[in-house]
Amino acid sequence: MSAAISVSSAAGLSLEALADLFTRSFAEYYYPGITSAHTLARRIAAEQIDLLRSLVLRVDGEPAGVALLARRGERAWCGGFGITLAYRGRGLAHRLADAMVAEARESGAEQLTLEVLTRNDRALRVYERAGLRIARRLLIVVWNADERLAPGEAPALEVADPAELVLGHFAAMHPAPAAWQREPAALLALPELRGLALREGGELVAYAIVQGEETLRLHDFGARNVAAASRMLAALQALATSVTSVNEPAESPLTAAFLRAGFHVADEQYELASAL
Repeated sequence: MSAAISVSSAAGLSLEALADLFTRSFAEYYYPGITSAHTLARRIAAEQIDLLRSLVLRVDGEPAGVALLARRGERAWCGGFGITLAYRGRGLAHRLADAMVAEARESGAEQLTLEVLTRNDRALRVYERAGLRIARRLLIVVWNADERLAPGEAPALEVADPAELVLGHFAAMHPAPAAWQREPAALLALPELRGLALREGGELVAYAIVQGEETLRLHDFGARNVAAASRMLAALQALATSVTSVNEPAESPLTAAFLRAGFHVADEQYELASAL
């Protein structure tokens, strides 16, 4: 007897059960996919994940895969897609991907996007078969130093309110569209972020929204131009021993500043998109 395959709303699971399914669906992935109910709740708020539209794939009633769907206006985004180890290799990813695209269309969205590691050939084939196409590359860039730069070698930064920076300056300081997780809606919903501003002649020329102290994670980075971006990065390097930025658009002029500052490309993703 063949297995009964079904797809249902993720809202039917508790946050604990959904977090467990997400974790199991990313087992043996390139990066740890371990999540918790608390972490998932924070992602739901920041990324506008819609649990009613998100999907759980079931095999004979047992949760075997998940596709998280988020909505902002007329756009939908997949914030996590995977099949548990026991059910991989059976073509179920195609079934779930088709259901995800159909759900996004039914929700009224006009576009669906997601990110996939450029080296994840299997997942890329699944998404392309479902109708998504490569739109651009997003880079994970990292800088590490054995010791901080000496004081005085970089401009001083001011502490600033992250919300004020985003609301007042985001559009002017991003020459390329931001990835979903780095759009204003996400930045304004995330707790425990710090704003750092570079002012010259009383004018804001660059800013960063960061998490961490010695080890900085850039959640947002904006600048008036490449020169200002370079000075801002030098200031960040003087504050920390490592800096990481995820999903920098490869075609953005600001990306050149990262490479000139000694950052290396640790990994790459494709942003895929499909008109619905």
